Amino acid sequence: MRVPRYVRLLLQPPTLDFETAIWEMVHAVIAPRKVFKSMYYRQQTRNQWARDDPSFVVLLTLLLVLAAVAWGLAYTPTFGGIIKLILYMVIVDFLAMGVLISSVLWFVASKFLVRPNQNPGTKLEWAYCFDVHCNAFLIIYVLLYVVQFVLLPIIDRDNWTCMFLGNTLYLVALSQYFVVTFVGYSYVPFLQHTDYLLSPIVGLAVVYVVCLFGVSIPRFMLTRYFY
Repeated sequence: MRVPRYVRLLLQPPTLDFETAIWEMVHAVIAPRKVFKSMYYRQQTRNQWARDDPSFVVLLTLLLVLAAVAWGLAYTPTFGGIIKLILYMVIVDFLAMGVLISSVLWFVASKFLVRPNQNPGTKLEWAYCFDVHCNAFLIIYVLLYVVQFVLLPIIDRDNWTCMFLGNTLYLVALSQYFVVTFVGYSYVPFLQHTDYLLSPIVGLAVVYVVCLFGVSIPRFMLTRYFY
């Protein structure tokens, strides 16, 4: 059986292109359009939207492991607790949620957002949808796994100003996730009305306003992760 290039490179670490992956990760945070523009050029030269190199996923997984270790040492300093946290952050937060969101958006985009009169052979790649998730998830990683960890002694205090700061951090992180997702799908030329993908931000804003009346989202998430 022929082993797909993606899997073959994953099993051969020396062949991974970490230099390009690092460039993409930096620009996914500061200038996500540059990353998606490079992916568009890849489609023009290789006739493939999705990455064929797993370096980005590997690096993001390693970053999540480091974050899980830091959070574990601070809040559940046991070996078993840290291992559980690593598995939860990598498998549930990143991979499982990524597969779920990518599948839903792939179905919605393929079913409702494809321009009429397109070539029947023109199809949206599921792997590209997952790549979009990876790019967008990096924003969440920076804000909720790193910045929140640094600011937690402040935003976990029992007063409204700290609660406001913590809740706003979550609103910005999750909203930016959908903004980057929208940018990723907007670069696919055979899709239309991709601005609909920004609609979840309205729901996030409603939840944010409601939570300002006394619900600390960071404290709720801490309870979820650390009981």
